[in-house]
Amino acid sequence: MTHPDILEAETFGCYTPGRSEKIGECTYCESALYDDEEVTESCDGLFCDMDCCCEYYEIRRYRH
Repeated sequence: MTHPDILEAETFGCYTPGRSEKIGECTYCESALYDDEEVTESCDGLFCDMDCCCEYYEIRRYRH
């Protein structure tokens, strides 16, 4: 068996001060999300922007 810290480092990389850290993936487009980026969060997922969030929940935006 492998130690959980080793599995986490293999999955998310090692923490290095000054470098961004991966916090997950966009629920809609599955792109990688990092802690130094703007991220949209809903009650059940993370999204890279509001467009992905609206597409995931099938929200239409009307512009006047």
